[in-house]
Parts: sequence; C-alpha cells; structure tokens
Amino acid sequence: TFGTDGMLRNDPDFIPAYVASFILGGGGFGSRLTEEVREKRGLTYGVSIGLYPFDHAGLVFGQLGTRNEKAGEALSVVKDVMKHFGEEGPTGTELADTKTYLTGSYALRFDSNSKIASQLLAIQQDNLGIDYVNRRNALIEAVTLDQAKVQARRISQPDKLIVTVVGKPEGIK
Repeated sequence: TFGTDGMLRNDPDFIPAYVASFILGGGGFGSRLTEEVREKRGLTYGVSIGLYPFDHAGLVFGQLGTRNEKAGEALSVVKDVMKHFGEEGPTGTELADTKTYLTGSYALRFDSNSKIASQLLAIQQDNLGIDYVNRRNALIEAVTLDQAKVQARRISQPDKLIVTVVGKPEGIK
C-alpha cells in the first residue's frame, strides 16, 4: 500500500481531485496506473489509487499486489506514472471519458436497498446536503480540464509517498 496527504470531503476542490484520481488509478482498466503497471509491464493483476476523506484528515491511498522480485520495479513505475500525471495532468479525452463514466454509472450506486442506504448514509456523514443526489452529476460535469490538471498536481506527489510492504520484496530502497 502507498499513500500521502489528501483532502477533506468539504474541500472545494474535492470533486475535481476525485475526477483526477479516477483517471490516475480509480478507473480500473482505463486508468493510467493500470495501463502502465498491469497492461504494459504485467507487474500486477490490479493497482488502484483514490481519495479517502476522513473526519480530520484525508489520504491519497493506493494499493497493488505483485511478486516479491517485482516489488521494486512496480513501485518505481507507480512513482513514475504519478510524477508524469502530476506534471502533465489528464488529457481532454481522459477527462471527457471519465465524466461520462462517473455520471453514467452513478445510478448503479442505488440499485439495491443496501446501496441506497449506504449512499444516503455517506451523504449525511459528509454533510453534502439532501439534494446531493440531484446535484452530484452536475458537479462532475462542471470539472474543467484546468481544474483537473491542478488537482492532478496536488494528488500526485510520489516523493511524499509513505509505502507499506509485506512479504520479502526486492528492489525497494
């Protein structure tokens, strides 16, 4: 696992940062990290990163699993991808595709009683307002490329990562 400072849910830049983090590593096969670490190099079956806003602090938190002998290489690739993403930010196409996915899939968070209850609880706990369900997709759609690039810099700080490793990893300094 790896992580660094994040942001609280009430940060005005949370939604643009959420969109940027989805592009970096939250979007499964479409994410930058999955493309580089899994698809191009075959170093893991899965890698992800996301925002975790807690009551008093937020985290940018990620994880991957790999073979011991590939641990150093995999972590190096993660850091390189984060560095590049922080410098360049997402592309217009990545942003458009992410907005389409995030807004189109939102309804799936409400397709069972337990999911509805979980979503409503999260909205209440995060103090997002009773109308958040109706506003959420518009907030995603309103994210500009400039905002996403600024937040890409904010969440992509590979030199500040705290890394926790289990096993007998090789190549980690």
